Amino acid sequence: MSSISHKLYILTLLSKALLGLIQIATAITLVSGVVDQAPALAQWLFKAELAENPTDFLATKIIALVGVLPQTDLTFYKIYFSAHGLLHIGVVAALLYGANWAYHAGVGVLVVFVIYQSWEWFHVGGFMLVVLTAIDLFVIFLTILEHRRTAEASG
Repeated sequence: MSSISHKLYILTLLSKALLGLIQIATAITLVSGVVDQAPALAQWLFKAELAENPTDFLATKIIALVGVLPQTDLTFYKIYFSAHGLLHIGVVAALLYGANWAYHAGVGVLVVFVIYQSWEWFHVGGFMLVVLTAIDLFVIFLTILEHRRTAEASG
């Protein structure tokens, strides 16, 4: 079981790192103003297709989707995605490096996410919050197992 849990642990850490990179890319996209340009870009990309078939399913759905992107101040999301992504990558790097403090920090950070996501779920709902919370709880479990495994191996 130890070998399987270690492999799952590494896989979940790499998944968390990928999520962190996606969040940083999202923040960069928001900061660069791509969201503001999305409706015009979608119109340009699908102009020929819509001229040929004005009811094209994919083109009309994408144009409708970018048409509902928030046009409000996105400062919160820029900060949130930047901080969340950097935090994920920092904790994952420390855990992969094997820093003893990182196990406690990683579990602490994930517990905060679990509490926040649970609070959001009780107030807003949403299946994805339940899925993210379950994944984070699983990662907490694997991190504790990994910490115990490394502690036994070194001591």
